[in-house]
Amino acid sequence: SGSTASVNFQTTKPVWTTDARKSHISHVVLDSEWEGELARVLEAHPQVICYAKNQAMQFEIPYRIGRIVRRYIPDFIVRIDVGGAEPMNLVLETKGYRGLDAQLKADTMHTLWVPGVNAIGDYGQWAFAEFREVFAIQDEFEKLVEGLTQKVPA
Repeated sequence: SGSTASVNFQTTKPVWTTDARKSHISHVVLDSEWEGELARVLEAHPQVICYAKNQAMQFEIPYRIGRIVRRYIPDFIVRIDVGGAEPMNLVLETKGYRGLDAQLKADTMHTLWVPGVNAIGDYGQWAFAEFREVFAIQDEFEKLVEGLTQKVPA
């Protein structure tokens, strides 16, 4: 479990100023323009309760490249209202070029981390998604939310 209450950092990178109604952190550090587009989409979507760029939050996922253990630091953590008793937690990634490491990170999220954290049950329900086309982020996010909303029992 965690909180954004203690997130504090300085950066020389470009930033997106967040809407305080959607993010407790004042800025999204833009490692790419894609991240700015995703922040825009998240702030505009009515089912997004809150979001944070995973900058200085110490949220990381271990994964392997062969025998070497690495740390994956996802781009965003988002809470959405899917119509159930609890919000859904999303781990979101923007990725233009998708090399072997990105494939292994996504595979780890889909096959190990998300099923594992959901099986524990103490941290709510989680899902993972990657956005690989900058001009399709809005449409793909809408489809993701619709799909997750339809999976919630009435």
